Amino acid sequence: MNVSRLGPHQAAAVVACFRRVYGDTYANELFYDARALAEAMASGRLGSVGALSERGEVLGHMAMTIHENASVVELGNTVVDPAARGEGLAWKVGAALSAWCRELGYQGFLHYPTTDHHIMQRQSVRAGFETGLMLGYIPAETRGKVTERHSGLRQAATIVYEPYSPGAAFEGYAPAVYLELLEELAALTGLKRSLRISEAPIRAGGRERFQVFRRRGLHRLEVTLVGETFVEALHGLLEPDAACLQIDLPLADPAVGEAVRLSREAGFRFCGWMPGFRSGDVLRLQKVAEPLTVLEPVLENAGARRLLALYRAGF
Repeated sequence: MNVSRLGPHQAAAVVACFRRVYGDTYANELFYDARALAEAMASGRLGSVGALSERGEVLGHMAMTIHENASVVELGNTVVDPAARGEGLAWKVGAALSAWCRELGYQGFLHYPTTDHHIMQRQSVRAGFETGLMLGYIPAETRGKVTERHSGLRQAATIVYEPYSPGAAFEGYAPAVYLELLEELAALTGLKRSLRISEAPIRAGGRERFQVFRRRGLHRLEVTLVGETFVEALHGLLEPDAACLQIDLPLADPAVGEAVRLSREAGFRFCGWMPGFRSGDVLRLQKVAEPLTVLEPVLENAGARRLLALYRAGF
């Protein structure tokens, strides 16, 4: 078995692996489109590591998603062919991918262990820290889950940050309602953060974009500049009948507090803190269709259990 970095010419083999494991139920559409996957690899937006058989089949896979101006990457899209399980392939592939991230100079990575996999949850906090809990993130139709405790309902995933180094200090803003929690999470990770309470009003203009993940049943509003257009964008996010809604807000923006206030009035709650994500720290909010969602996911670690308690309290 050879563990190595994969290139665009191996995209079809990656797709074949995902189909063997998940059939047609994997939530990320990129891994069903060999041409789009090859383009993402060639552009540098995605880096893949795989465990290859002697015939060139991909039997294990993990990828990193790279965002412009970010100091961290996202790791995930982990899959192991059932025929190759029990050999520790996921850990070997993960170690090779992590070494690649370090080589590229990133200060750490974010990843999203499903709460339906107790081993991955426990493993994730050996060197990482739970900084968020995404309810309803895993569609009910996803095959290959370790258990079927909640058949027919959408499962959760934790947000875990694993640092390689303290990285550069970050000075930003936080809504008063979340300031204490964000300071606690920053202290937990050892990152240098200085946050002031956000009291600035929304300015003219604004900059945001919608992301629609159809297979995942997720709609996300990614905000890079909080302005007057945020109000209209928030209303637009609420219009579709989506099972899971998320808003990403920049903690570098002095008006982030007003955006949080408006979002909370619309029913959004704390989802996670994502340090170094995109061009700076990001606050993620969430709103889920609760009748379709597991609201009591099985959580292995104290950090995620605390975040679930905050969600229940309307935080």
